[in-house]
Order: sequence, then C-alpha cells, then structure tokens
Amino acid sequence: MEKTDARLLEGSMARISLISPEGASPEVREIYEKTLRGKPGNVQKALAHRPEMLRNFVSFYASVGRSLERKLYEMIYIRVSLINACHY
Repeated sequence: MEKTDARLLEGSMARISLISPEGASPEVREIYEKTLRGKPGNVQKALAHRPEMLRNFVSFYASVGRSLERKLYEMIYIRVSLINACHY
C-alpha cells in the first residue's frame, strides 16, 4: 500500500467492531488476560467475535515469533508497521 493510500484510510472506521476486555465473553476475557496479559491489540479484538479463531491466531502468532531470531522478528514488525503507516 502506498503512503497516499494509507493516508486515505487514516481516521476511517473499522468495518468489524472491536471487542474490548470489558465487553468480552468470559471465554475471550480469559484469552485476553492469560494469553495476552490483559493487553489485546486491535487484531485480537476483531478476532474476538470468533473465540476459536482468536485462540488459533494467538497460538500461530506466538509460534512464528518463536521460530525467528528476535532481531529479525523486530525488523519485520517495524517494517510492516511502517508500510501500513501504523502510529504505535
């Protein structure tokens, strides 16, 4: 995605509502607290509509992170964030 495209998306609303920890089902709240240490990101909050998908995603994401050297993982994370014009 080009930077101009990213700017067009900035400030737009998500099409999928995000499930906050306060509004989560007990099953999702447990995943948020135990697996994500109480700090779910927006991707996890969007996947929370389908707890089984959230659980599988969290497991997959963790396995990818463990399979890469920490430095490479961080470089990929930063690069993808820059490409997507993330502000965090």
